[in-house]
Amino acid sequence: MSFFRQFPTIDYDFNRSGINQKMVDIFRSIRPLPSFVDSYSAYKWYNIKNGERPDIVSKRLYGSSQYYWTFFVINDFLHDGYRAWPMSQEQLFDYMQHEYEGYVIETNPVIVRNTDGIITDHRNSLAGRFTLGETMVGATSGATGTFTKKNIDMNQIVIQNVTGGAFIGDPTLANNTTELIVGQTSGDSVSTYRVFQFADAPYFYYRTDDGDKKPVTNDLHISGGEFDYQLSYVTYRTHEFELNEERSKIRYIDPNYIGTFVNKFEEFLNV
Repeated sequence: MSFFRQFPTIDYDFNRSGINQKMVDIFRSIRPLPSFVDSYSAYKWYNIKNGERPDIVSKRLYGSSQYYWTFFVINDFLHDGYRAWPMSQEQLFDYMQHEYEGYVIETNPVIVRNTDGIITDHRNSLAGRFTLGETMVGATSGATGTFTKKNIDMNQIVIQNVTGGAFIGDPTLANNTTELIVGQTSGDSVSTYRVFQFADAPYFYYRTDDGDKKPVTNDLHISGGEFDYQLSYVTYRTHEFELNEERSKIRYIDPNYIGTFVNKFEEFLNV
């Protein structure tokens, strides 16, 4: 059974010529029936194996590949379709190589006041600085790259397609710990504080003594946050792997109820 065969058709004048054509009304949206979702006896849990496609899982669970679409209906995180389906380890590796290429530059903003206590500068703040897509140059390292993302809360800028070496930034070193990064279009600049490979940069910080790893604000980024020496962090790499692992556990309709669920779904879809 094709998923879209269940959708009703509507008449639509594509060319505004007065001649209607039949098209599938793909904008219909039916969320899981409460009687199924709220009943623990109506569904079970399944851990998707590495590389399993939805149709393969359907075949394994129901003896038929035609019910693959039900996974996308009853799992909230799958409402975005195939792009939310867990990746195989090979796909995840390729995704990380492509999406997380480059560097993250972390800055340490400082509020500058004059003798009267009036704020005159937000040194190394990223707010209002740099133009997306501009070329960034390290004044000391000579490294160049393209500015692709900014995260104000984490005080991070992402620079990809880097050539000419690596950007400099490590407060644990005695010499040459930082450098000025200059945008070649905006003329804006900031001093680096820490430099990470993108995938290994902090995705969020948490208190080292917190087993639940609740995200917190780092005092280096926003005054009043937790002190940096008390913090650990989860990297972008770890976040992506954990997210993929989380998505690998899906719920599915009990095979004893799948026929009833499909019939009810079609009934509501065509109301």
